[in-house]
Amino acid sequence: MAYYHILKERRTNLKLSIQDVSNQTRLAPQYIQAIEEHNLDVFSDDFSFVRYFVHAYCDAIGVNWQAIADEVDMDINEVAHQKDMALTMAQRRMVQQMASVQKKKKSSTKKKKSWFQKHVSQTSSSLSTNQSQLIKVLVLIGIVGLCVLSVINFGLRAISSQKLATQEALRQEQLSKKEKETNKLANERQKAKEAAALVVEKMDDETNAYQLSNIQSDVKKLDLSITLPTKSKITLTKDGETINDDTKVYTGTFTHSLELSENCTFEISIETYSDNSITIDGKEISFDKTDWQEGEPAVITLQVGKGNQKETEEYSEYDSDYDYGYSDEYYGQEGDYTYDQNEYTEQTNDY
Repeated sequence: MAYYHILKERRTNLKLSIQDVSNQTRLAPQYIQAIEEHNLDVFSDDFSFVRYFVHAYCDAIGVNWQAIADEVDMDINEVAHQKDMALTMAQRRMVQQMASVQKKKKSSTKKKKSWFQKHVSQTSSSLSTNQSQLIKVLVLIGIVGLCVLSVINFGLRAISSQKLATQEALRQEQLSKKEKETNKLANERQKAKEAAALVVEKMDDETNAYQLSNIQSDVKKLDLSITLPTKSKITLTKDGETINDDTKVYTGTFTHSLELSENCTFEISIETYSDNSITIDGKEISFDKTDWQEGEPAVITLQVGKGNQKETEEYSEYDSDYDYGYSDEYYGQEGDYTYDQNEYTEQTNDY
C-alpha cells in the first residue's frame, strides 16, 4: 500500500477530518488533501517541503515515519524527474515547431516574379534570415534562461533541504533533552518513592516479630492483606485490644486497615494457618514455622516505633524504686546463720 493511502486510511480510522489534521499540524487543508490524493502539483514544482509535510502528517496521526521515509523520498524524486523531463520535452517541441515553420517558408512554391517582386522577395528573404537568426538567438536565450532557472531551483532545493535537516537536528536535540529531563524526573520520583516506602525488618530477639519503620507523618493507616486458602478465623489486636470481628470465619482474601498511633503493637492470629500470603502495605511478611506446630494458630507481631512498652516501663520504675531492705551486714561475716522457729518468727514480726 502506498504511503499516501496509509495516511488517508489511518486518518479515517481515527475518525479525523482533514481540518482536524490541519489544526494539529498547522498545514493548509489543501496540502493535506493533495498528499492523500498524491497530487503533488499543488506544491507548485517546489517539492522541497513535501517531505517535511508528510513527516508532520505522520507525527500527527501516529504513523511510523521511518517506515515510509524511503518511499516518500523515492516518490518525490520520481515526480521531480518527471517534471524535469516534461519541461525538456516541451523545450524540444518548441524548437522543432520553429524549425518546421522555417522549412515551410523555404519550400513555398516558386513563381516568376517581376523585378519589383524579386526585390521585395530579396528584401523579405533578408528580413526572414534576420528574423530566423533572431529567433535562434531568442531560443538560445530561452534555453540558457531555463538552465539558469533549473540551477537556481536546484540551489533552492539544496538550501531548503539543508534547512529542513537543521530543523530536524534541532528537533531531535530538543527531544533528546526532554527525554533526559523526563528520565531524570522519573528517577527522582522513584528515589523519593523508595525513600518514603515502609520498612519492615525482622526483630532478632523474637520469632515472627517485625519492626515497622520509615512511616511518613501523613500516613495514618497501613493496609493488611491475608490470603486464605482455607476458611479460618482471624484475630487482630492493637496493644492487647481486639480490633476486628474474631468470631467470624473468613475466606478468600482478608483485608483490614490498621490505624496507627505512636509506639503501638499489632498482633495477627490466624487460627488455621495454611501457608497464607501476608502483606502489609504491599510488603511481604513471612511466617517462621520453627517453633510452630500444626493445628496451632499462627501469630505474628507488628511493632510500630518502640511498641507498647507501658508494662515494661512500669515494671522498670517499680524495680528501680523498690528497696529490698538488705544490707551488707547480713553478709559481712562468715559463720553459722541457723535460727530456730521462735527466733525467725520474732525477727519477722519486727519487720
